[in-house]
Amino acid sequence: MSSTSSGRRRHAALHLFLIIVLICAVIAAALYVGFSLVAGKPTVGDPRCTVVSAQGTTYTFTPEQTRNASIVSAEALARGLDQRASVIALATAQQESELRNIDYGDRDSVGLFQQRPSQGWGTAEEIMDPHYATVAFYNHLEHVDYHSMSVTQAAQAVQQSGVPDAYAKHEDSSAALTDAFHGAQPAMLNCVLDPVDVSPSTSEGSASPAARADEAVVGLTRDYGDTLGGVRTEGESAVVEPNDSESGWAAAHWAVANAERLGITRVSYDGRTWDRGHQTSTRFSPVPGWESAEELTPEGQAAPPSPQVVISTATSQDPA
Repeated sequence: MSSTSSGRRRHAALHLFLIIVLICAVIAAALYVGFSLVAGKPTVGDPRCTVVSAQGTTYTFTPEQTRNASIVSAEALARGLDQRASVIALATAQQESELRNIDYGDRDSVGLFQQRPSQGWGTAEEIMDPHYATVAFYNHLEHVDYHSMSVTQAAQAVQQSGVPDAYAKHEDSSAALTDAFHGAQPAMLNCVLDPVDVSPSTSEGSASPAARADEAVVGLTRDYGDTLGGVRTEGESAVVEPNDSESGWAAAHWAVANAERLGITRVSYDGRTWDRGHQTSTRFSPVPGWESAEELTPEGQAAPPSPQVVISTATSQDPA
């Protein structure tokens, strides 16, 4: 009897232990999801974008954050500023708004950089335009000797923040984003997005693929000016004839970052292709990211010319 009772007690203890482990796992998962939501980061399964630094560190952002980062970084290039200016601006926007265009903040602060109408940054409506806010930030940064300052010192010289030492922690992720949108390294940026027909930006009253291609041309020209090379529309695609490899990858990464908003389905450059419909993963296979363009081209069809950046909005997912 004592042996049987002892066995039952061991079994009950093991059963209780397993229940406790399960409860702890559920709590840990809930805390992780909650922290991710509070931090403005996407959870697994949500649309998300990743950028991999030259050192191999991966940073994850929402599509909105990545799209806003493309605006901020491209403006530096359009103005003829160096990458350090972009890093400072991106670190500032990450600290001030988590790269989100929010309509609230301390006192009357709004927008990406939490600029205040009462301090002469513009009207609230103007500041809520990410392009206006970005231009306003660089207008001030250009009057600062930022090359002789740390990222935090330069950001604080513009912002006059009540938390002056908070910008430095975003320097590495901002450098990775800058490398992507200045084309410093190939295939650095990938986004996992919903299909075009269910994406919030294109599912309701969506424009035709040709109209979305026109929008891509307008967006590239607005953000980068004439620094990339020739940009034109060809049917359901936007085509960039880049000045060099850096310009090509800058345009390619910009297209992926803006794919959700513009309904972009495929981006090809330099023998590699980002295909929106392929960016899924399983337990045993990671998200593919950029793939060989030849492997993705149906037999009998020519792959997009490598010297060109071809940005397709065709919902059939066929190469343009």
